[in-house]
Amino acid sequence: MSLHKQLIGSHPITPYIFERWLNCTDIEPTDERCYRSLNPKIPSTDPDLIQWLGQKLVHHHYDENRIQKLKQKFTELGFPEYAEQHRKLPRADKTKKGNATEILLIEYIESCQNKALIKAYKLRYNPNVDQAIKGDDMLLVDILTNQQGSEEVKLYLGEAKFRKTPTKTIVDTISEALGKEKLPLSYSFLVDELNRKDESKAIADLLDKFLVKEIKDKGNICYTGFLLSNTDTFKVVDTHFKSDNPTLILISIGIENPEDLINEAFKKAEEMIANPTSL
Repeated sequence: MSLHKQLIGSHPITPYIFERWLNCTDIEPTDERCYRSLNPKIPSTDPDLIQWLGQKLVHHHYDENRIQKLKQKFTELGFPEYAEQHRKLPRADKTKKGNATEILLIEYIESCQNKALIKAYKLRYNPNVDQAIKGDDMLLVDILTNQQGSEEVKLYLGEAKFRKTPTKTIVDTISEALGKEKLPLSYSFLVDELNRKDESKAIADLLDKFLVKEIKDKGNICYTGFLLSNTDTFKVVDTHFKSDNPTLILISIGIENPEDLINEAFKKAEEMIANPTSL
């Protein structure tokens, strides 16, 4: 099994959108890097792609309770004011790009694993939706059973960046942010959030038994860098990416007009919130 597959799994297959959207090239790993390059099969203007990303933007920013409240209020006088009062989707350009890129990373890793992983949906809790929320860009948790039959935890810790134009600087920034000594900042937040709901209390209790340092010492943290940028992305990353972290993989998506994809997806998400009956 290749190092890429050991760390995050194979590139997704049908029915995941990533199979239809992106070609995958796993670059031969070295002692200094593990790199997966993703390049488009279809244009960024594809309606199904925009629809899918719009739905994911809504899902990651609004919990089910708020969606149901929006549906209940939709036919009442004053709905636009109500929806604005409870707005979760950012309108600041930088925050839109950052949030969408984080969501793409989360969705890609879960698609590679072919299952939903444990997470906190941190964007739902942002008190200032037009500013980036602090904490890990991505923290996903998987519960595994080892050869002795005991439960173990694997963490996927991610750093996601959008750039209109890729540069050596941003590649270095991602690599440095996920150095081999890096530990997640959001583990206790995740446990606390899981503990708030009856249906996830058992998972919270299980995760509470593990120390992040011990998880790392067992080699059970996968560090995942992610860069969304233009069609020069592969060339820039391939030239400049290196890391001292043996469990770091960098994933890049290089597409035409990445800004347009994000802007159109947010327009679609805003339309869904303006008429939430289809959610």
